[in-house]
Amino acid sequence: MKLIKLMAALMMSASISSCAIAKKQITSTPQVTTFNIHLDCDATPDTHYNNLTHGLDIYVSSNIEDRAVIDASEASYNVRQYMRDYSRVNVDPSIKTFVNQSTALYARSLGISVGGNLESDYSLRVDVLNFKVVLGNGTSDRGVVEMAYTLSNPDNEILMRQTVRGRYVAPDKNTSVSIMLNKAFAYALKDINWDGIAGYLKTPKRADQQPTAQVKGDGNTALESTIIRWNVESRPAGADVYWRVVSSTPDVKNTNATYLGTTPYESTESFDIRGLSHENSGNVQIEVKCERPGYIPQTRRFNLRQVIDQKEISTKFNLVKDEE
Repeated sequence: MKLIKLMAALMMSASISSCAIAKKQITSTPQVTTFNIHLDCDATPDTHYNNLTHGLDIYVSSNIEDRAVIDASEASYNVRQYMRDYSRVNVDPSIKTFVNQSTALYARSLGISVGGNLESDYSLRVDVLNFKVVLGNGTSDRGVVEMAYTLSNPDNEILMRQTVRGRYVAPDKNTSVSIMLNKAFAYALKDINWDGIAGYLKTPKRADQQPTAQVKGDGNTALESTIIRWNVESRPAGADVYWRVVSSTPDVKNTNATYLGTTPYESTESFDIRGLSHENSGNVQIEVKCERPGYIPQTRRFNLRQVIDQKEISTKFNLVKDEE
């Protein structure tokens, strides 16, 4: 009778709903019992992010077998033996599918685009380390979920690495395995540093908020969103204006002179100087050259750190006639 009571309690704990499972008569050779576990996450976020400029691609890996989802190692000997020899476990959907779909749904609820742009999306890789219900010896049944995740930028540089955990202790023996797992997973999902992730998915407004991010031409840096106003004048007017990059940092290459227009020259341009960052901009200069037939060419240089801060390149050339 003691074994019957233990198995009735176990089967009550492992049911997929809050309804009681009828006790089975256990003979000398117990019948095999299948524990059907349905996963359904009901986690809802407490915040919402707006104006994010990048999305996420989510990848999930899991090597946890269905049988490992119910851990009877802390239970009595009879329960351990029964779970080992006379039970099957069926998890629906699979852990990998469930974690992938639930994480994507949670991210979308936060305002994060998922799988929208492969070129600019960041990668969230989730490895499921633990996903189980631990059956206690009559008390303290609990769901335990542990996941390790990394966030990488489009260049596969790892930006964040963290292990998150969720734990849910059953209030009574009528709590199903499904409920314990779903609750534990919801806690682990909320334990992810979503604020930190969202911070990477939003391009800062100022270049100094992203000091080491280099311009690569894909529009992912604050520098590339920084608009510079050009205002080049000369006396007399009608002179040709050229510009080039002069660099003393290996991150940024020198360039040949490029024609801009004639004076008075006015324009607004964004940065497309490859390798430039706010950190190295103090070692980069813009050289502006003004030429007009019959006059001596003149050049002026502007430190890019100052240009970034002032958002302007403004100068006037007083041209001198070439007497030769």
